[in-house]
Amino acid sequence: MNYKKILIGGISGIVLVFALYLGVHYYANSKMLDTYTEGFKKNPLGDYAKNESGMVLATYDTPLFQSYTNLSISTKDKVDLIVWVPIYGGELSYGLIVTDDENEKNHQIMVNENLEPLDLRDKDIIDGKQEAINAIKSVAKKEWALDL
Repeated sequence: MNYKKILIGGISGIVLVFALYLGVHYYANSKMLDTYTEGFKKNPLGDYAKNESGMVLATYDTPLFQSYTNLSISTKDKVDLIVWVPIYGGELSYGLIVTDDENEKNHQIMVNENLEPLDLRDKDIIDGKQEAINAIKSVAKKEWALDL
């Protein structure tokens, strides 16, 4: 056997698979960005941001070896929404970060598509921030057509 041919064939196969992955990833990421970044400006970090209704909205470019990206809405009321968007299709996932300055804590809460906590122990935290959550819902619906 000619080991040189086998080695070159193996390396060529790996390069071909990697190039195919890059092409698929780039295409899926560009479709996601087209969907979620209309009217946003690219910042120096390569992400997209916009101010809307006193909130900061951001869409993040998908990292090379990940299959999801994030959308976020940050409020001055210390309630932030994170939406995990799978770029290859699938269900969105949602989370809220509620900052409690008085106790110096951040509560990271997984929520459903209605922004209700998955863990009922977090219900009191969310109930106390319902006004900010309602504002987030309206902005998410307006900007990204998310029916929360």
